[in-house]
Order: sequence, then structure tokens, then C-alpha cells
Amino acid sequence: MKRHTPLAFFLGVLLVATGSTKAQELKTEFLGSQQGFSQIAKTTANGVTTIRLSGQIGVADGADAPAATLAEQAEIAFTNVVKRMEQAGASAEDIVKTTVFIKDIDPEKVRTVGRAQAKVLQLDPPRAATWVGVTGLVFPSLLIEVEATAVVAAE
Repeated sequence: MKRHTPLAFFLGVLLVATGSTKAQELKTEFLGSQQGFSQIAKTTANGVTTIRLSGQIGVADGADAPAATLAEQAEIAFTNVVKRMEQAGASAEDIVKTTVFIKDIDPEKVRTVGRAQAKVLQLDPPRAATWVGVTGLVFPSLLIEVEATAVVAAE
């Protein structure tokens, strides 16, 4: 027979005492729907809202094409992250994780994207992040795509 540790017992008692074992209302909204996907998935439960952004690219609002350079695309992509967070009721400060996809990644491209991220997001301390090198993105002219997750107290 497996024995439970005192910590596991304490956590179980705490869950029962706080009512955390009750089913809580879970609400999900999808915002900014276009071309078969949503820009934002916003889930609220237990007084906490988690916001997940689809990949943001280096195309400025209203533009027909991506910017020409990686530096420009990166700055636009991170700016788009901030705009989408604000659309969902959050800010850059609420970001807890980013995933950055860089076409044909190399150390210089990492430095270029890092400068754009620092300039636009201005997050201290830095957030959790994963940076991935890819051979291509949905359109050949795209050089970067940025996903982000934020967590905030529910409104």
C-alpha cells in the first residue's frame, strides 16, 4: 500500500477546506477572428484570466506586406503582441511566456530580435521564453512570428 506524504495530506485538506474541489465556471472567448482562426483565446476561471495569442507577424496594421528587414518585422511583431494584449484587457507586463519563431535562425538574428523585444516589451525581469529556428513561416516573406501568453486577475 502506498503511503501519502504529510505534504500531500496537508494539500488535500487545504483543497477541501477552501472549496477548491468544486467545479468552477470556466469561460473562454475568442477575439479577433479572421481567415479561419482567432488572434486571441481568453480563458477565465477562479478569478484568473489567461490570454493566449496566436502568432503575431511583422506586418503592421493596414499594411499589405511584411516589413523588409528582420529588425523591422521583429519590432512590428512585438508591437502587435502588445496591441493584442491590450485588446484582450492585458498589458505587456502581464506576459508570462513568449515563443519566438525565427526563419533561418543564427546568433546575429537572435541579437536583432532580442533588441526589438527589449525595445518594445521592456520587461524586467525577463519572462519565460522559447526561441525556435524554422525553415519557413506561412508566407515566404515572413522572417519572424511571436506567440505570447499572459495571466491577469479577472475583471
